[in-house]
Amino acid sequence: MNRKRLCSTFFFLFLLRFFAQGTLCAQEKKFNLYYYGVVTNVNDQNMLNITQDLFFAQLRGINYLDARDLRDDPIKDSYADIRPEDGGDAFFQYVPQDLASSPDSILFFARIYRPRSDEKWECVFFAKNCQSGEISSKGKSYDSYYKILTDAKNLIQALMAESSGAPEGETAQKAASPRQEAPAAGADSVAGTWGGESNVNKILLMRSGRGFIVFNNGATMNISVFVQDGGSSLRIVQRDKFNASFYPDIDRQTILGFAESAAPIEWNLTLNKSGELEGKKKTLVAAGGVVQPASVDVKWTRK
Repeated sequence: MNRKRLCSTFFFLFLLRFFAQGTLCAQEKKFNLYYYGVVTNVNDQNMLNITQDLFFAQLRGINYLDARDLRDDPIKDSYADIRPEDGGDAFFQYVPQDLASSPDSILFFARIYRPRSDEKWECVFFAKNCQSGEISSKGKSYDSYYKILTDAKNLIQALMAESSGAPEGETAQKAASPRQEAPAAGADSVAGTWGGESNVNKILLMRSGRGFIVFNNGATMNISVFVQDGGSSLRIVQRDKFNASFYPDIDRQTILGFAESAAPIEWNLTLNKSGELEGKKKTLVAAGGVVQPASVDVKWTRK
């Protein structure tokens, strides 16, 4: 009896180890993600560029994907032939066969359409697992265009988890929950695309009182924009939870030690006579081997 019990115990431990190793391998598996941008009837090229940059940055933030930008691929000449009601297969048929069947690869594009000016925006993300040939999609209807941008991260992560078979909550960058709500109204004077900080690719301020900061390392930060003094000054506050990628000048392992104590990053800026936003940024900085809160000078210019 003891001998049978001992054999059963060893067999059980063997199974545990086998499945644990299988799970680890699955989580460490990397997929090549080929990003083809957005098929759309949006006429604002600047807004479209921002949208495509944001989607790509969010894909780059998923740690089991090696995202590659193919927005300039010749396939873009065929976008005009794709109708709003077409499925993902209508797009993926244009992808060269050698790429469309390559193992460990995923093809990705988004479709954004608004049938008429008084109707809702339709946004759908499509992904094709090249090995299995399966096409997955996630989409929603939106009352305004900016809501597509604020909701994109969750849909993209869910779609990538489904298409790759990766555990969404463990291997993807987790969706952040807001740290601060109540966006301000009356942000028309500063709405648009800005730049100026060395580690930032783009800053998008929207009329809704919300916005995004896209870092050079691929991270994206949701922000709330509070207009003060009749629009001449702004208080901008990080809405996302702590993310080490928001501090690219500080060693990652070092900054992770501040995950529980770091206050949201905040900017207090004034619109000067040249149309620039300048002022102070409250953040964490490393000086003399010590990380501490500080207020640093920043200047943003409109792109």
